[in-house]
Amino acid sequence: MDSSVVFNVVTTGIAVVAVVTSVVFNARQVRTAQHANHISVMVDLLQEFRSADFHEQHDYLCTRLGAEHDPEGGVRGLPSEAKAAFYNVVYYYQSFANLAVFDMLDETLMVTVLRTRIVSVWQAVWPFVERERELRGETGRGSYMSIFEELARLAAALPPEHVLDAMARTRRPARSRLLR
Repeated sequence: MDSSVVFNVVTTGIAVVAVVTSVVFNARQVRTAQHANHISVMVDLLQEFRSADFHEQHDYLCTRLGAEHDPEGGVRGLPSEAKAAFYNVVYYYQSFANLAVFDMLDETLMVTVLRTRIVSVWQAVWPFVERERELRGETGRGSYMSIFEELARLAAALPPEHVLDAMARTRRPARSRLLR
């Protein structure tokens, strides 16, 4: 073989390796950037979660809303205190759901972290949402709170042990890297 042919084959091989390496590192960088976006969004939204007022309103919805108020008037028929709790808590979770719909937040991450709370709030407010849809003239699957409804459906479908499994998956690689 001529030395120029060998030189061309070697340089072409090096170029191919460089392109493949670049593509692999670029894909990893994109995944890392997306993960970083998810973390910052979660941290921002979870700041509200640390509020005592939020938890009082959350507890109110889950324990007292249905007992103290008839869903016949829908959401619009609730008194001010109940309506404020509804809007603050339900729209908080709706914000997560909206971000997941537009791929700005990983829905599995969010549902894993907030699973039981999302389900309990949806169960508490569902009769009021259903009646509100009727009052708005929405037939079939109404659009009012439909994104939150879907989020609650996903959360309810997630097995309770999912959180423990997710923690175990994330811990194993970290430990193995430390032991190397």
